[in-house]
Amino acid sequence: MAKQNTRQKLMRDGMNALRREGLETESPDGTLVETLVQRFDAEPAVSLAVANVLGRIRDASSVEALKGLEPRAGHKEVRREIRRSLFKLAQAGLGAAESEASQGEATGTTFSLAPEIEGYLSSVTGAGSRMVILARPQLGGLMVLQAAVNDRRGLERLGGTVIRRKELRQMMEEMKAQVGVSVTPVPWEYADWLVHDAYQKVKDTPGEGVADYPVLRSRLATAKPAERAHPVFDAMNAEGIEATSLSEVSDKLLEEPELRTWFVEKELMEPYLQRLDETEQSRIVLNPMQKEERFRGVLREAVQGLFLGDETAPVFEARLEDAAYHLHASGLEDQARQVLRIALAIRDRDLGSLGVPLLETLVMRSVGLYKEQEKQEAAEEPSLIVKP
Repeated sequence: MAKQNTRQKLMRDGMNALRREGLETESPDGTLVETLVQRFDAEPAVSLAVANVLGRIRDASSVEALKGLEPRAGHKEVRREIRRSLFKLAQAGLGAAESEASQGEATGTTFSLAPEIEGYLSSVTGAGSRMVILARPQLGGLMVLQAAVNDRRGLERLGGTVIRRKELRQMMEEMKAQVGVSVTPVPWEYADWLVHDAYQKVKDTPGEGVADYPVLRSRLATAKPAERAHPVFDAMNAEGIEATSLSEVSDKLLEEPELRTWFVEKELMEPYLQRLDETEQSRIVLNPMQKEERFRGVLREAVQGLFLGDETAPVFEARLEDAAYHLHASGLEDQARQVLRIALAIRDRDLGSLGVPLLETLVMRSVGLYKEQEKQEAAEEPSLIVKP
């Protein structure tokens, strides 16, 4: 973790140095490539930031620049950042990662723009489930490990197979079409850590197939997985995001595909659902305004308890970081920054005093879902009254 914090500090210092020179770091374009190349080698922090920003410029000139800079990279983290940026650009259709990899297999070499192991992460569905994919090229295709990970329940399903890259792409496209979740490349070390951490939660009572994790993972890598910070902080510059007012983060963001299926699990909502039931069944006669105020009071308690609680806050923080990462990868920069702003507020355990519309609407959506379920269950219960 200390190593990751050192990298984050280098990245932050480098980004700040570039911004002080008036360079655009959030939405750079091809006109910046030459200037960025000139700033490379100034110091490790600046070089790291240059490599990161070049990876956001979807232009062939950025690919060529990164290739030229790699032999000059003296710092290990800078070399890694260059490879990450080349991989991201290759995934965007720039460069020829796949064809070069295929040529390498044919000639017996191992050259590829992509890292030896590839990582992919789906957006979060429903109550904290996500698909994590690790893939390693081998003779005849890709050795693929697929893991269904839940942030509270741990590793739920696991599979390992050898498929061709075309089949991997088709699988990702089908996930988006059928389930509505996008799949985005991530540093493989982070994907590896997610699966490892999820396995630790269930290793004493593993479900079907999950017990095979140690064997399947050993076919991809042998070094012990290391904890890593969320890659959203590599992809986005968190500096300045905290200036955004939480009360201005629109609940309309819940309509984005990355958040559309979100709800709060019933077991987490239960204490607040009971409070609402008690309010509705109270013998005290309340006027509509008083009922609304009590409802709002329970809602505020739910937001504070769920998103700032010691056990649940890290869960929702990670879900929001995931959403911000996928929004950023989809080119929705403003939405990504708003979602990451809430994640940072949860991390700091400070939601402000004016409320957070997105979180309030998420709680109300969950209340509505469970109330509707109760109505359906009541309607389906057999009646003991025999009607004449």
